[in-house]
Amino acid sequence: MCLPFITFFTIRPLIFIILLKKRDNMSTDIRWGYIINQIAMIIQEFNFCFLFRIHDLAPYSGLYCDGPICRMGIDKQYLMTALAFTTISTIPTFLYLLLRMHQRIIENTDSRFKLSVRSQAVLFTVMVLILASNVVGFRFFAKDATDAAELIKLPDLVWLTERGGTIFMFGPPGRSEYFRFELWNLLASMIIIGPFVAIATFHSILIMFSQKDCIQLKTTTHGILVRIARVFFLQLVGVNCFFIAPLFMMLSHMVLDLSWIDARLISLTRCSLIIPFALESTQLSLIFLLKN
Repeated sequence: MCLPFITFFTIRPLIFIILLKKRDNMSTDIRWGYIINQIAMIIQEFNFCFLFRIHDLAPYSGLYCDGPICRMGIDKQYLMTALAFTTISTIPTFLYLLLRMHQRIIENTDSRFKLSVRSQAVLFTVMVLILASNVVGFRFFAKDATDAAELIKLPDLVWLTERGGTIFMFGPPGRSEYFRFELWNLLASMIIIGPFVAIATFHSILIMFSQKDCIQLKTTTHGILVRIARVFFLQLVGVNCFFIAPLFMMLSHMVLDLSWIDARLISLTRCSLIIPFALESTQLSLIFLLKN
């Protein structure tokens, strides 16, 4: 609950000072990409850690919302739509930064991966639309199963009902009645967008390594870009560790029945999966701050 407020008054101002003051150290498009990225992460952090406070309900196919917005009697599907939008909205900012950094790194090469501004705009728009389809999917498929009323009466769930908040009960362990359609859509989105992220990342790293002997990292414009790109690729590692991996683990028990696992391990999983989500924005901002 306290984390968004602490970072908002400590880490975030320092990052914005760097982005606004050090204008000569990065191009306008990348600088504004980072500014929008920081704004999106601030919103996501406030939503996830304070307004919603989502908790995993492993091994059940469901989530528990403990935040103030989930105690206001708002329709569950509207809540899930808002949560999905703020969570997914950070991804296009990283895709934009990856696209622009990749193109700037290879602009002085004869690589066939060089794209025109129009082609970049089309590629980015397509990826944004694919991601937006998941927000729509959450709106229509992230709804309670037909037997949700019976499920939430189980001993390890009924106390949450008495505590308050909102339970999103998609189904019993491993069987999401409606939500599985959105899970398939999410998987398809990752299969489509994933290759772009992998190719752009590894190709950029390959180009940077091939040019490292002729780059004066502290003086040349291209050298400054390479330094910024190295920080960004380190952030991508953080995205995979603090967002993609826990998201995959959290959603896996909604399609796989893991109720056979020892209850103590499941209890630990319920708690541990939330920690990286809560820390994602903070650790990404700290990487940017400490490396600049």
